[in-house]
Amino acid sequence: MPHPGADAPSRLVTIPFSHYCEKARWALDRAGVPYREDAYLPLAHALPALRAGGRRSVPVLISRAGAICDSTDIVRHADAFVPAEQALFPGAPGALRAEVEALEERFDRDLGPATRRVVYFHLLPDEDGAFAVMSRSFQERAAAGAAPPRWFGRGAFRVYFPVARAVMRRAMRIDAAAAERSMGKIRAVFDLVNERLRDGRPFLAGERFSAADLTFAALAAPVLAPEHHPTPLPPSGELPAGLRGLVEALRGEPAGAFALRLYRDHRRQQAGLGVAA
Repeated sequence: MPHPGADAPSRLVTIPFSHYCEKARWALDRAGVPYREDAYLPLAHALPALRAGGRRSVPVLISRAGAICDSTDIVRHADAFVPAEQALFPGAPGALRAEVEALEERFDRDLGPATRRVVYFHLLPDEDGAFAVMSRSFQERAAAGAAPPRWFGRGAFRVYFPVARAVMRRAMRIDAAAAERSMGKIRAVFDLVNERLRDGRPFLAGERFSAADLTFAALAAPVLAPEHHPTPLPPSGELPAGLRGLVEALRGEPAGAFALRLYRDHRRQQAGLGVAA
């Protein structure tokens, strides 16, 4: 249920399968902040994001506070609607807050761009596979009451996709060399999380779920395909072989199992609360 102190329904402009949008959506859902989700395909999102008062990137949250166009700022906005002891960022200055902020920033800077580039590197060569991922994401949102773009269909996608693929490859520097560098960043972050989990701790910082945990799970999701993600990747058997092997390998690591547990225990009952216009 929405938190009684939350604003009237806000509007969240997204690419539904974007992991940064999922980070923002998870925080809003967890806080019970009512919103409606306006979901777009890549490239088609840019103009609505600008019109909403953001930049050319998503997520953008339009609330009574104005346009909030950074996923971390949206998480902090959501924290205003939960008791202090449940906030994703610890309120009191000190070592714990600094630790959470440092981890969240590291995941935002290194993990998010890397998982996005690697997944697109595997998906973009396969038009049918890309269509399956994108159409699935809109179908999942439709199950929560959202409507897909009116023009979205197989025929329109054949026209849209070659242009979108060329622009995305250029804008995000998606090629074999960049994907290999991004794999190195994913490896470094997973090694960091594996090491932190060695002592059996339930969360990455402190004794409760924080922005560090949410950000790691959300931004690692593209290479883990969590079952309880509101806009999940197709089953691993439907993924390109290279991506399927990566998902299976990372799921077998402590960090991967940790992110899957967070989705099961901290996301499953909250997914899908936002409804698109």
